[in-house]
Parts: sequence; structure tokens; C-alpha cells
Amino acid sequence: MPQCFVKWSRCVAVILTVILLAASPVDAQVRKKKTRTPQRTTQRANTRSTRTAKRTMESVKKDKNTTERKISETATKLQTNKKELNRQLNKLNSLNADIATSRSEAEGLRRHIDSIGSAINATADSIKVLETELEDMRKAYIKAMRGLQPHGTAASDLSFIFSAESFSEAYSRIRYLRRFSSWRERKVERIENTIDRIAERRSHLTALRHSQDQAYRKAEANRRTLAKQQEESEQMVTQLRKEDSALRQSLNEQKKKAAALDRELDRLIAAEQARIAREEAARKKAAAEKAAKEKAAKEKAAKEKTSPVTASKEPGKEAVDDKPSAKEVASSTAKTKTAASTSASALTGSFAANKGKLLFPVAGKYKIVRRFGRQPHPTLRHVETENSGIDIEVSSGSSARAVFAGTVSAIFKQDGFNSIVMIRHGNYITIYAGLAGVNVRQGDVVKAGQSLGKIYSDPDDGNRTILHFEIRNERQKLNPTQWVR
Repeated sequence: MPQCFVKWSRCVAVILTVILLAASPVDAQVRKKKTRTPQRTTQRANTRSTRTAKRTMESVKKDKNTTERKISETATKLQTNKKELNRQLNKLNSLNADIATSRSEAEGLRRHIDSIGSAINATADSIKVLETELEDMRKAYIKAMRGLQPHGTAASDLSFIFSAESFSEAYSRIRYLRRFSSWRERKVERIENTIDRIAERRSHLTALRHSQDQAYRKAEANRRTLAKQQEESEQMVTQLRKEDSALRQSLNEQKKKAAALDRELDRLIAAEQARIAREEAARKKAAAEKAAKEKAAKEKAAKEKTSPVTASKEPGKEAVDDKPSAKEVASSTAKTKTAASTSASALTGSFAANKGKLLFPVAGKYKIVRRFGRQPHPTLRHVETENSGIDIEVSSGSSARAVFAGTVSAIFKQDGFNSIVMIRHGNYITIYAGLAGVNVRQGDVVKAGQSLGKIYSDPDDGNRTILHFEIRNERQKLNPTQWVR
């Protein structure tokens, strides 16, 4: 039994050994295959990763270039839209100015037509009065002539004279006939004059009716023009209101530019005031020193003349007496101040005395497209704009001119306003902004009406030419339309 078991065990061991030997090459190949597969996979993955990275970099560069191009195109488009928006706003402001002018003309035509109507009624009434007066004169004349019908000839007049019983009565009859003849001539002349007056009145009436007809035609044309302008304005307002955000952005930019101009003007005016104050103080000090020296010299001369011995014995006292007293210095200072005040007052008074009569800052035709102070925005509801002066639109090539004689106190440039000229007229200052070039220099004394430079024409806005004009009493802003004519 044990031997059988031993043999069986040996058989099983041999079989297992054979099986193991047969399986060993396969396992080696499998292990080798398993060892090679990760390396190849890694190489392939690296290759694919390199290709992917290359494609990704190219794609990123391409996307970057595309994005930059789109940004540039968008920026250009936004800039173009902004310029177009500003053009439309300026056109709307100009159109609103035209509408205001048309309304003013329509009001003037209405008053003219009413005055012509009143004149026509008055002329017609005067013709009726004259015709009634003429009819009365004719009736009176006919009645008078009928009453004298038996004596209507020269023979009758002679018979009337020679039938008198005495020479005195004959003379009286001659005088009567002369007076009657004179009365008759006056009546005839008055009738003829009345007829001429009636003819003249009728001719005048015809002319008035013709003028009224022309006025009606002009008023109708004005009404059609105004209606067209209002319709165009409404269309522009409707179109612009769609660009609400862009309008508000443009408005904010305009406000920033206007505020920057105000700050710069305030800075320049403050600096100029400080300079004037320093010059005035220096002038007062020099005048006081001069007055003190003159006073001291006079006192010294008087002392030397009256008491030369005392003066020679007491030189120290003489030096003390030569020094001006506080009262004398105050007196001399007061006189100088009064003179300066009078001079400044005369300059200021000269400018202020011409309020409402100053020259307009441009010559020829113009229209005010933006008025002074707070005004409703032309398109944005419940939004108001602030203007420190007035904006005047003129034809291309126009120049700005000084409204009054003064001194050029500053010339500078500001974003949105091009070149700017400030002219001082005593305490008053006029500002001319929006110049393409300047014909004057700082410190120049200019005359009223003198050209200051050409006004800038914006090529991006159809060469629209606008002058921004301000008047200030130092820093106080004034309404220019109340000062210029």
C-alpha cells in the first residue's frame, strides 16, 4: 500500500514538472510583452502629447491674433459709432437752433400779418370816411350851385351887379361874387383833394393786401419748414434714444472736459489774481517808500532852512526826524489805493457800461446751438446739461473777434476745446475756446473787433465750426447773451 502510494506520488510529481516546464516560456513571453507595452505606450503618449501641445500653441496664437483683430475692429467700430453719435448730437443741436429760429420768424410773421391786418382795416375805414365826406361835399356843392342857378352865367353876374340901386350896393355885390367864386374854388379843390386821397388810400390798401398775401405765403412756407424740421428732430431723438448708454457715456465725457476747462480757467484766474495782488502790493510799497522819502526830504530841507545850527549840533535828532511817521505812511498809502481803485473802477465801469452793446464774438451769420446755464438734454429724459457759456455755430473759415478792448491774459489748449484765449477787461474776463490757431500773444493789448484766430472746423463732424464763448466777472460766470448784441 505504501509502495503504490509512492509510485502514484512520483507520477503526479513528473506530470506537474512537465506542466511547469511547458508553461515557463509562455510566462516569459507574456512578461516580456507586458514589459515592452508600457514603454511603447509611454512613447506613443509622449508623441501624441507633443503633437497636441504643438497644435494647442498654434491654436492659442491663432485665437490670440483673432481676438486682437476683433478687439481692434470693435475699438474702431466703437470710435466710429462715438464720432457718429457726436455728429448726430451736434446736428440735433443745430437743428434745434434752426427750429428756434423758425419759430421766432413765425412769431414775427404772425405779428407782421396782424399789423398788416390792422392797417388794412384802418385804411378801409379811412376810405369809407373820405367817401362819406366826399359825398357830403358833393351834395353841398350841388345844392349851392342849384340855389344860384339863375345867376349861373357871366351875363347874369353882370346883371346882378348893374341891377344894384347904388354904387355901394354894386361894390358889395362884386365882393360877394368874388367871395362866392373863392368858396366854390375851395370846395372844388377840397373835393379833388379828397378824391386823390381816396385813390391814394385805395392804392395803399391794395399794396397792404399784396403784402399780406406775401406774408401768408411766407408764413405757410415757414410752417412747412418748421414741421419738416420738427419731424426730422423727432426722428433723430427717437434714433438717439436707442443709444442710451452711449449717450450717457458721451455726456459724461463732455462733462469731464467741461469740468477740466472750468478747473483750468479757475486756476489761471486765481494765479492772475495773485499776480495782480503782488504787483499792487509792490506798487503800493514803492509808492509809500517814495512818498516817505519825499516827505523826509522836505522836512530836512525845512529844518536846514530854519535852524541850521541846531541841525548841525544834533545830527542824531535830524536822523530821527527824517524817518516818516506811521500816520504819514498810512496817508500816502491811502492816496495810492484810491488812485488804483479809481483806475480799476474806470476799466470795469467801461466794460459794464456796455452791457448789452458789446460786439458779438463772431461776425456774419451765426446760430447759438447751446445756451448758457442748465438746459434739458436734447434726447435723454430727465437729464440736464450745464454750460458755462454759449456755443456758437458759424460757417467754416470764420474767425473769433474780441468783444471789447482788453489785454490777453492767457493762451492755452484743453482737450475738447482746442486753443483757448482769455482776455481781461478790468475785473471782467472773456474766454474764446475752440480756435484752430491764434493770432495774438499773451500780454498783447487788443482792440474791440480785433481777430483772435480762426475757429476750428471738425473734419469728423462735416467741418462743423463751433466757438465756445464765456464771460466772467473774475470767477463768476455770466450769461453772454445779456452782454453781447
